[in-house]
Amino acid sequence: MRSDRLNEPTMEPVRVQNALDGLERGLAWRLPSLRLRFEPTLEQAFLRYRAESVLRLQRLAMIIGGLLYLGYFWHDAATDRYYADPLIWWTVLAFAVPGNAALFFATFVQDPWRYTLTIARAGALVHTAGILLISAMVADRGGAGWYQFMVIQLLYDFFLLGLLWSQANLLALLTVLVAPALMLILRSHPGEVFHHSFFIAATATLGSIGCYVQERSQRLSWLRIQLLQQMSERDPLTHLFNHRAFYSRGDRLIRHARREGRYLAVLGIDIDWFKRFNDLYGHLAGDECLRQVASVVADHARRPLDLAGRLGGEEFAVFLYDTDRASALSRAEDLREAVRNLELPGKARISVSIGVATATPLDSVNMEIMVGQADVALYRAKHDLRDCVREWADDKIRPTLQLVSGQDVRNASKGSASGPAAGGASSA
Repeated sequence: MRSDRLNEPTMEPVRVQNALDGLERGLAWRLPSLRLRFEPTLEQAFLRYRAESVLRLQRLAMIIGGLLYLGYFWHDAATDRYYADPLIWWTVLAFAVPGNAALFFATFVQDPWRYTLTIARAGALVHTAGILLISAMVADRGGAGWYQFMVIQLLYDFFLLGLLWSQANLLALLTVLVAPALMLILRSHPGEVFHHSFFIAATATLGSIGCYVQERSQRLSWLRIQLLQQMSERDPLTHLFNHRAFYSRGDRLIRHARREGRYLAVLGIDIDWFKRFNDLYGHLAGDECLRQVASVVADHARRPLDLAGRLGGEEFAVFLYDTDRASALSRAEDLREAVRNLELPGKARISVSIGVATATPLDSVNMEIMVGQADVALYRAKHDLRDCVREWADDKIRPTLQLVSGQDVRNASKGSASGPAAGGASSA
């Protein structure tokens, strides 16, 4: 599994909701409302989702397209022989086969979404140009149904290649403009030009409408999925990962780190005297305090494979990927100082206590063990001074902490740190 798939970010709910509101306003009378595109971050995530969701359709389209080519040319060879000219056959092979074959094989590589859309764009452009050229060659040789290939190509571009609506429209516009020009160059009768152009333009228009409705529905569905994911993975107040998401994503990253030989660290963070702050300033100020601390916590977990979570109440946690002991302690101190500099309602000042747990590539740990270790170190920080950083690996703690599978770390460590666990002391 690639590292960029291990900690796929869920989109910020405000941005997702704004994009959803914009799309759900629907077919407004203003032309800009027809533009199917999100802001860059959302658009990139949607394109990845869409490319992966149409892989099977693209494979099927390539197979069907190949069979249609073979079937039609076999029938023509046996009956009408419009395409007996070897030049036409070579033109078909040059314009149709490379792009379709490249797209077909690209759907089987690792992370195909990186390649399929680009190949589909280039292949469709080349294929459309080839169809126009072949149609002109056939018409010049007296073929009567040459424009039918353009109609089939338009349907192919709009619905089977996985192209976006805007991209398929450009190809359709190319076909609608070039086809009449070719007919006039070939000195076709004006009535015949109008007849064929009408069918090509009508197909392009209907195909564009259908493609728009399809893509718009897909974008709405994807945005709603993102909002549901937000509800299931994010804490509603701070927008950090909730307890379940923090643990599940962390376990996946730990397994990857073990394979890659990377160091890991977990910071357990608790706001000092938060209950006293809440009682003094009120719950609204308490919520604002939690939001500002969460913002600081998130700022210290900005790398792609870092995690920031709210485990409950005023307790937070940060998972740091590829971070050794010295770096983890330094980042914990930076975080502690950043919280001290926060400006809260009523000019109040707060602080946090931080417990640090680290793991080498040789340590057999999971998220529950590492958070438990950080929790023990956090309790020691609360017990000693508060507003400080303590490390679980300290010699005063490690010899007395026996981790037993399925046993609560805090209960197992009573010999070294008596009293309630960090979670219980956090409200003090």
